[in-house]
Amino acid sequence: MSRLLAALVVGVLALGVSGCAHDAGVPPPAETASQRTAEAPREPLPSGPLILRGVVTWEGKPVGGVTVSAVPHADVPLSARTCSSGTPGMTILDPGCGAMKGELAQTADWLGRKAPLARTVSGADGWFEFNHLRASTYDLWAVGPKGTAFVAAVPAGANVARVPLEAGRSIRVSVEDGSSGRPLPDAQVALLPRVGGQAFLAVSDAGGEVLFPQVPTGEYHAVASFLGRLAEAGPVDGDGTSLRLHVPRSLSGQVLRAGREGEAGLRVRLEGERYQGLTQTREEGRFHMTGLPPGSYSLVVREGRELATVTAHLPEDRDVTDVRLSLVPCSEVAGRVSRPNGDSLSGAEVELLLGREGLWRRTLATTSVEGRFRFECVEQGQVKLSVKARGHISPLEPLAGELSPGASLPADFTLPPAAPARGRIVEPGGRGVGGVRIVLSPLDGRGGAVRAGGSTTTAEDGSFEVDGLAPGRYAYELSPDERFQGARGEVRLPATNLRLRVVRGPAPEDVRP
Repeated sequence: MSRLLAALVVGVLALGVSGCAHDAGVPPPAETASQRTAEAPREPLPSGPLILRGVVTWEGKPVGGVTVSAVPHADVPLSARTCSSGTPGMTILDPGCGAMKGELAQTADWLGRKAPLARTVSGADGWFEFNHLRASTYDLWAVGPKGTAFVAAVPAGANVARVPLEAGRSIRVSVEDGSSGRPLPDAQVALLPRVGGQAFLAVSDAGGEVLFPQVPTGEYHAVASFLGRLAEAGPVDGDGTSLRLHVPRSLSGQVLRAGREGEAGLRVRLEGERYQGLTQTREEGRFHMTGLPPGSYSLVVREGRELATVTAHLPEDRDVTDVRLSLVPCSEVAGRVSRPNGDSLSGAEVELLLGREGLWRRTLATTSVEGRFRFECVEQGQVKLSVKARGHISPLEPLAGELSPGASLPADFTLPPAAPARGRIVEPGGRGVGGVRIVLSPLDGRGGAVRAGGSTTTAEDGSFEVDGLAPGRYAYELSPDERFQGARGEVRLPATNLRLRVVRGPAPEDVRP
């Protein structure tokens, strides 16, 4: 059992399932439904295994015949569980967590079959009861002819759970063959609420579709699996989603060192198609990676001050067995960011774009107290460097260069101070207007915009600040919501107390007689 499944099982005990036999806790028939809902159970609860009672309602009235499931409440919801194969902060539901799709499918199957530890059906008076619960909290899922419901973190014990039904929503999931795009029948599909703790399971029909007709309102993730295919998952947008299942492929090759044969123990990192992988070379520098979907992958080997990279394409219909990586000396990009007077500029953000074989990869660095930055062990290829710092003007064009193996590219930047551009956007009465988009574009001597400038959106009180602009004349354009007209004009920077107005109503050309 995987670590993720083991984590889900911790603390789960078998619950006894009872029907609606709770006569001592039900108010007499003469009392109203609202009284029954508000009144606590009459007899004392046992000090040992606990009882969880509740009532299902629709528009405030009790509803019988509703199936209620009790699921142990997840302290860490599914949407917050870490992706063990991803970058820091990535979760198991993140689209980039490709390598854990199979584990997610197993988790979904367990949640759908084992997580509902107790089920019962509400009686004619809407009441239901679970017995022999451990002292904990539970999520309640309900479904019946009138509607569906989800109630989170209900403690077992003296509390009476209210379960108000809602109409819910329908979600359709389509499953396709990864290579042909044809419908894939008989695939297992799970619908996972992002709050975690439960899964709805179904099997795709002859058209490759599954309809979940009645689920509570909320955010969902879908995962599909099929024997001999790679599982696939993704968020549900609107009323459905589509998933494509691929036949798994393998990628193998050899890592060679300059002037020598390949050797064992070199680490090969793979990234692409939402997958990240790591393996070690065996004898003669050979490596093998399996369980990959078709697509393009970047392979990197770094050993000391040597580096090897290659982009490999894995087709739909076959494996790739002849990837070659040759280790060469690392390159380096380093420099300093300063002000016009020579003072160091710390905290500036430097972006490096590295282009190789038609693909560009982005890396970031932040300048030190001395204003210095360094990108170590960079692979050969085209390089573009950009820099930005709050309160300063960034260069109009990135610094471009070409890196060869073992080369060093010096990159120094001088950033002049920016002109302040602060103020408020107000309506005719002087009240600030939030949510207005303001765009400032520099003007040439003839009043024409010469290039893109800067933009921002006003805060709730109408205030705004646009950073990184040079002194001079600027055209402004205001784009408010439908309550106000847009506006254009001209300002001169620096300016710390701009006051720009918008008026109510549609623009004149939109007014119809």
